[in-house]
Amino acid sequence: MKKVLFLSILLVGCQSVSPVTPVGKDTYMVGANSRGGFTSDAEVTALSLKRATEWCEGLGKQMELVNSTNSGTQGWTPQQSQVTFRCVPK
Repeated sequence: MKKVLFLSILLVGCQSVSPVTPVGKDTYMVGANSRGGFTSDAEVTALSLKRATEWCEGLGKQMELVNSTNSGTQGWTPQQSQVTFRCVPK
């Protein structure tokens, strides 16, 4: 059982999303990290985009992507995604 749990943690890894940070008028930045496991760049970016969408919806607005960057290598080094976005009227 311990071996299965260890392998599950290894494959899933650890994921986190940073707090949303204002960087201009109605413009924000958020990042996500994945350490260990085999999370794809798309999955790490999706974590950032989900948080950005939730943030804007909380303001009664719609998320508009400004820029997205990724770094790291799947299964080898920690993966990071940084998203810059605006909250615009619906």
